[in-house]
Order: sequence, then C-alpha cells, then structure tokens
Amino acid sequence: MQRYRNQVLAGLLFMSTVLIAVIAITGAGELADQLQDFPLWIFVPVFLLKCVNWALRYVEWRYFLGVIGVRTVRRGPAGPGEPPKIRERDSAVLWLAGLTLSISPGKLAEVLKALVLKNLTGVDFSRGAPVIFLERLVDGLAVIPLTTVALLAVGGSLDRASDLSIDYVTAVLLGTTIALGIGIAVIQYRPLALGILDRVQKLPGLRRLESAIRNLYESSYDLVKLRHLLPTTLLGVGAYTTDCIGFYLLLRGLGMDGSWTLFGQATFILGFSVIVASLSTLPGGAGGRELTIGAMLTGMVGLSKADAGTATFLISIFQLWVGVLLGLVVIALFRHVLFPPSLEADVAAYEAAHQTR
Repeated sequence: MQRYRNQVLAGLLFMSTVLIAVIAITGAGELADQLQDFPLWIFVPVFLLKCVNWALRYVEWRYFLGVIGVRTVRRGPAGPGEPPKIRERDSAVLWLAGLTLSISPGKLAEVLKALVLKNLTGVDFSRGAPVIFLERLVDGLAVIPLTTVALLAVGGSLDRASDLSIDYVTAVLLGTTIALGIGIAVIQYRPLALGILDRVQKLPGLRRLESAIRNLYESSYDLVKLRHLLPTTLLGVGAYTTDCIGFYLLLRGLGMDGSWTLFGQATFILGFSVIVASLSTLPGGAGGRELTIGAMLTGMVGLSKADAGTATFLISIFQLWVGVLLGLVVIALFRHVLFPPSLEADVAAYEAAHQTR
C-alpha cells in the first residue's frame, strides 16, 4: 500500500509544482487582481456542471460493471453462489476515490482501484481491471469528435496561434483516432488477438499467468463491443460538453463577449488540451494541459497574458483539483471500506506476480 500512497503523493507534488508555475508565469499580483474582479457567482454553475460531469461518468462506470457481471445493489454483498454484487454507496465511493488515484505517474495507482473492486465484489482482478482502461478509452472516444467539430467550426482563428498549426492539430487528432481504432480492432478481431496472446504467453514468466491473461482479454473483448461503446461514449460526450460549457462561463467571467465562436474556441481548446494531457502520461495530465490552454488562449482567442493565465489557473482548479481534493476527502472518510485489512493479501499477490514477470 505504501507504494501506491507514494505514487499519489508524487502526483500531488507534480501537480502543485505546475500550478505554482502557472501562478509565477501569470504573476501573483496580476492573478490576484483578476480573481478579485471575477464575478464569484459564476463558480456556482461551473461547479454544478462539474457535478453533472461526475454523475455521467459514474453512470459509465456503473454500466461497465454490469458488462463484467457485477450488479450494483442498494444493500448487501452477494451470497454464496450468487453473481458478484456491489453496494451503490461502495461503488460511488470507489469511483470518487479513483479521481485521486488517477493522478499517479502513468496512472499506476489506478491498479489499486481494480484490487479494491476485487475485494468488494470477489470479481477476479483480470476481469475488473479492463474497466479502468475502458474509462480512459471512452474519454478519448468522447473528446475527439467534440474537438474535431469545434475545430471545423473555429479552425480559422487557429491561424493566429504562433505555436500551433492546423497541420499539427490535425495530425494529433488523426493519429490518436487511428491508434484508438487499431486498438479496438485488434481486441475485437479474435483470431489476431488470440494469436498475439498465444505468443505472449510463451514468454518467460508469463506462462503461469495464462488463465489471468485470457480472462483479461475476454473481459476487454466484451467491454469494447459496439453496443457497449456507443452508449458509454455518448455519456462521455455529454460529460465533456458540461466541462466545455464551464470553461466558456469562466472566459465570460473574464470579460469575453459571449458568442458561439467563443464557445467553439473553448470547446476546441479544452478538448485538445485533454488529448495532449492524456498523451503526455504526466500525473493528472498536468503540464501538458496548462501549456496547451495558455498558448491557445493567447494565440487563438487573443487574451492577454494575465487573462490567459487566470483562465488556465481556474480551469485547472475545476478540471483537476476539485476532483482530486474530493477524492482525498472520500478516501479519508471511507478508508475502512476502501482499504480493509483483507485488501493487503490481494495487493501482495498482485505485486508478487508483477515482480516475477
């Protein structure tokens, strides 16, 4: 457990460093002046929109649990011979805790989320772990179309950005889409996927994990079927749309005139920054997100350094920090549910298997 705690702490330290850098680049005095003049009432709808985002993404999580055979119920664990169950409260607590676990370098601490799921439901780790991956996959599938549509609508204003070009943005969007498409196709084309598994399982140290690897694949195969990806991706589109509206409101609070062009720019900038943050694999995507947002706000939207820095600071708070802090509070309040003594054996078994590969 200490290993995962250190990973989360490392993520928090890195995120804090990035936020301090944003403040330093903007200028602490100028940032304070901007925030002093900012209409505080805007924070209320922005936070409520973030709550809607979390609610939609939790529905995704709940849906994926159903796909792997875990029923969400109001009370009580599964009895002998019954299919796996998880209490609604425990499911919500685990998902909220994941908001903090996801900030670990390379999101490695999210392994703990799958181990906690195993401890709560009895579902095998190799069956539950793909759910964590599918949450990230749906994020990508949801944000790409939003970003692409926004680019088509307001791409002309990107020409003013000195650090980014249409060709670069198009290449990133196209490359990410192709990579995701290939990954899904490989998983869904069973002869190819099973052939790869046969070769992988012959590698030293992996032969004894054959059953777990097969289970991992079968779970992934079920989860990425079109009938499951379509509804969850639509939920993801809805979730990211709420974030885009929130970002738009923050820009309005900084004195920008409201228009569809501004909304399109906010949608494109936020969506593209999410893609860059995901590709960077940095803790919480921090650094890549802030650099992208800051550069585009000055180059594409034409904001001053102080306004762009303030907007970057605010969206970082609502896009990342609010969720992370909420996750920390949930972990502190429900530590006995998430990390009971019985979890230690599962963690030890996972780490032992990981070290022998």
